[in-house]
Amino acid sequence: MLRSGKTPEEIELQRKLLLMRFFIIAGNLVMVPFLIVSVLHQRWELATILALMIGATAGLVAGAHQRQQTKLTSQLLSILLWLFNVYLIVTGGHAGTGVYFAFGLVVLMIMIAGLRLGVYLGVSFLVVAAAAQFFHPQFAYHYPQDGRVRLIIALAFLVALSLISEWIHLQSYRAIKFTVETHRQNSLTDPLTRLVNRAGLERSLEQWHDPRQQASVALIDIDHFKQINDHYGHAIGDQALATVAKVLRNNLKQSDIVCRWGGEEFVLIFEKLSLARAADVVDQLRELLADRTINLDGQELTLQFSAGVAEFTGSAGFAAALQLADARVYQAKRSGRNRVVSQDEAAPSV
Repeated sequence: MLRSGKTPEEIELQRKLLLMRFFIIAGNLVMVPFLIVSVLHQRWELATILALMIGATAGLVAGAHQRQQTKLTSQLLSILLWLFNVYLIVTGGHAGTGVYFAFGLVVLMIMIAGLRLGVYLGVSFLVVAAAAQFFHPQFAYHYPQDGRVRLIIALAFLVALSLISEWIHLQSYRAIKFTVETHRQNSLTDPLTRLVNRAGLERSLEQWHDPRQQASVALIDIDHFKQINDHYGHAIGDQALATVAKVLRNNLKQSDIVCRWGGEEFVLIFEKLSLARAADVVDQLRELLADRTINLDGQELTLQFSAGVAEFTGSAGFAAALQLADARVYQAKRSGRNRVVSQDEAAPSV
């Protein structure tokens, strides 16, 4: 049974593993009885090849399942199938019956190999098969004269059909992967500002592997934003949000996380930046925004924000630091707005 995966890559991995399991089960149901018959009739060459195929393929597939990786196993397994197919076609197996098994194994070989390697294996297999039929080497099985051309044509059709099927599968896989990636990006991105949203920020923090990672967080709240919406309309308000987002993103490092947290709030995360340095950076952004007049659909606006800054260690400390930064935003609002607060207010003396 094909287990569902979280990503197209995981689904493709499970598909390959399932295909390999099918090959081992179905192949052994055929090869083991033939191995026994070959031993009983003392056909030692065929028995040896069958025993090697059974052992090698079983070992490769077992290793792929243990490692949960199929790339190298697929290559080795498809090359083994190529060698076995060549043996069956060239020597005829037992009394020319090997060709009947080769037809199915050719399809399986290309399915396991994938398109790129499948092209090389499929074409080279046809070349070797044709050479054996028309140059008549001494060790090759002599098929009926009138059946040789039809045999090569049938094999060529089967190889071409298998390659076309793999090409269609590859295109489908790429389309699905692109669609999934697009939806993933959309789910992590705010559509108005094109900044990461809460989910995107959380995903970025999940990628922090060092629990001692030092960082600072700033929570920004645009001052009097409700008045902008009420006076100029929500369309102008949306443009104001997009403008603030552009100023923040264009004036910070690529490694800094800029997130639209919700409404008129933005969150900035500065990796490996002290509290004092982060507060300076946010204050520079505040001045940069406050000192410019922005024209939005003929309306000239001056945008300002209040911000709170806090520091934290590791992704586990983010929530508490954000809560502290939020409290400092309210301190900034109470102190007259358009300012950055990075220290708690001193308790009043008695």
